[in-house]
Amino acid sequence: MTGVLRYLTHPEVAIDPAVPVPDWGLSDRGRARVLALAARGWPAGTGRIASSAERKAAETAGILAAALGLPVERRPAQGEIDRSATGYVPHERHEALADRFFADPDQSAEGWETARAAGARVLADLEALLARHGAGRDAG
Repeated sequence: MTGVLRYLTHPEVAIDPAVPVPDWGLSDRGRARVLALAARGWPAGTGRIASSAERKAAETAGILAAALGLPVERRPAQGEIDRSATGYVPHERHEALADRFFADPDQSAEGWETARAAGARVLADLEALLARHGAGRDAG
């Protein structure tokens, strides 16, 4: 049987400058969007759900997993880029830092994890996940 890998991101989050970015949860709109998706039975046929440990991702995965009757496997290495060096920054500054992050993948943008390091971390964890359960098979 050929399996399908879906790599999802989370919808809108509740941005709170007083809360560390990894602890931001889904906004009301973001939660409503995931609930609507889950109510449609998507993604039907899924045999396994893994999520980063970040709250917004875990909430998204939890809603989908509950609708499908599956547990959620936490994969901390799948988290977003480590930008704890700056913490919350206003939108325009965040966009400028993100532009720097992607423009030069080997340089840190004000202490952020480099794009190359983030990519290597996520890819290594994804390869370990696939190796353990077999690429091309539904690990259900």
